[in-house]
Amino acid sequence: MSIEFRLLGIPVRIHLWFWLMALWLWTLDSAEGWAGLLIWVAVVLQGILMHELGHALAGRAFGRTPRIELVALGGITWWEQREPMSPLRNLLVSAAGPAVGIFVGSLSLVLMDVLQIPDPSLGRYLFRSLVWVNLGWGLLNLLPIMPLDGGNIVAALFDFAVPSRGRLLASYVSFAVIGMLFVVTVATRMYPATILLLLLGFSTYQVFRAERQRSTILPRGLVEQAFMALERGDGAGLVEAASQLVAKGGSTEDLDEAFHLLAWGRLLGGEPREAEAALRSMSGDRIADPALEGAVLVELGRPNDAIPLLEQACERGGTFAEGYYVKAVRDLGAFSQAAQFLSRPGAPRLSAKAVHTLQQLALAAKAFEAAQKLASLPALQPATDQENA
Repeated sequence: MSIEFRLLGIPVRIHLWFWLMALWLWTLDSAEGWAGLLIWVAVVLQGILMHELGHALAGRAFGRTPRIELVALGGITWWEQREPMSPLRNLLVSAAGPAVGIFVGSLSLVLMDVLQIPDPSLGRYLFRSLVWVNLGWGLLNLLPIMPLDGGNIVAALFDFAVPSRGRLLASYVSFAVIGMLFVVTVATRMYPATILLLLLGFSTYQVFRAERQRSTILPRGLVEQAFMALERGDGAGLVEAASQLVAKGGSTEDLDEAFHLLAWGRLLGGEPREAEAALRSMSGDRIADPALEGAVLVELGRPNDAIPLLEQACERGGTFAEGYYVKAVRDLGAFSQAAQFLSRPGAPRLSAKAVHTLQQLALAAKAFEAAQKLASLPALQPATDQENA
């Protein structure tokens, strides 16, 4: 039994257990009678829903399609897309929920004093509930325990240093924090908090077990999956497979290959900074594909650094390298340099389309001498066009 509706275009489902949880929490105080019950349930609904909306709207800003469910232990925001987000985006999405609650709770606390609402009164109870639910829930969620937001933030921070192993490492942190808090709650006889910690401990164990199983998957199938995704240009699929390869670990050579594939996936997924981070994670024993490295630099707005790498890549051939070489030359306005490079003896012959594009860009930039040199390149001759066809 559940209630379903859409809020800001986001599907929301409220399960029966959510209402029962709100009712049980009210019985711990039972203030203000039935009117207090209605106020409390409405505030709990507002607080948990706005918390999840923080996650959902942040995820939607990064291209995700969110869904929200309110359940016994709070709320869950999940995505229709299965591919993982970058560590930075994970961190921002995880922090967005508590940020909303802390803002609303802090604002309610200020307004309660500014408006000088008499105590006791239903108005005072309303504002106290807004502070308690929003501020309290936001701060509670920042505890470094999986699967709370604080645990996910810790996982994202670990992912910056050790890609794809963040959730596993964050699970160890969670167990340590739960253990310490368990001792405190038992010693102080805060038994409801003890029960909550036991539930969180079980959830952490589920995360830990899933991450351990994922890290023991044989990599051969993942390597094939990664290269198939690369051939299709499927950045999300490539990131998913490469991330698992990184998590699997292995020899330096294996990790270099995994990070190299991860960089390709991040680039194809429109995340050049994450692609650069993956390249930097390589040991240095394996030389990165100059087409990949050059393309990443172009996307980062560094065409001057990209051109030498893309010149190497063009010598190997391929439309991918050509396309990024043209972009780098255009962004830098290096038409004379391109004309000189392509007209030297033994220079690579780009496709007619690439050379023609460079020529037109040079003309538009009034680099007439460079445009004339580009026009004389073999790729623009009719015979060459027919040959390429």
